[in-house]
Amino acid sequence: MPPAAGAPALIPQQGALERAVAQVRPGVALQSLAVHDDEVVLAGGGEVFRLPLSPAAAARHAVLVRALRELRTRLPVSVAVPRYVGVLPDGGTPFLAEPLLPGEHVRELGSIAIGQLAGVLAALAAVPEREAQQWGVQGQGRLLHGALDATALLVDSSRGVLSGAVSWRLRLGDPAEDLASLPEAVRAALG
Repeated sequence: MPPAAGAPALIPQQGALERAVAQVRPGVALQSLAVHDDEVVLAGGGEVFRLPLSPAAAARHAVLVRALRELRTRLPVSVAVPRYVGVLPDGGTPFLAEPLLPGEHVRELGSIAIGQLAGVLAALAAVPEREAQQWGVQGQGRLLHGALDATALLVDSSRGVLSGAVSWRLRLGDPAEDLASLPEAVRAALG
């Protein structure tokens, strides 16, 4: 249930998502966060709910629903594919849910994880520009994660492997932009 084309952009008040999630997941422990331009609620340690707090965030959600569904089978790591699960009682602001991926945010990457990250970057670069644009991704060039840094990578520290990638802000551009926010040692290892 993505927002209807031409629908007015309703920006909900902070806290609205937690109230809505409490109705659809009664009795589940909830933790509210503000992440970029989303309100985020962690529910019971297994689900992440997202509510856009700006028109730009709502548009990004619509792109992620389409694009991550397509990308999940092309990437060598897990991605949480969001789905629309509800509408706030404010008149129609949709919100998303996605599974909470296992892993810890990266402190450092070993050689196996760096190889997996190289695979992620190669898989993104292999997506034809026209296909990404059909998903609603904006720009020109190669497909980028768009917010790739240590906080966007999850690692299974017991095995030294990447367990997932999060915080997607898909866009088209120069692949060097995805590398720019990674630690120097990782950039050097990716060559």
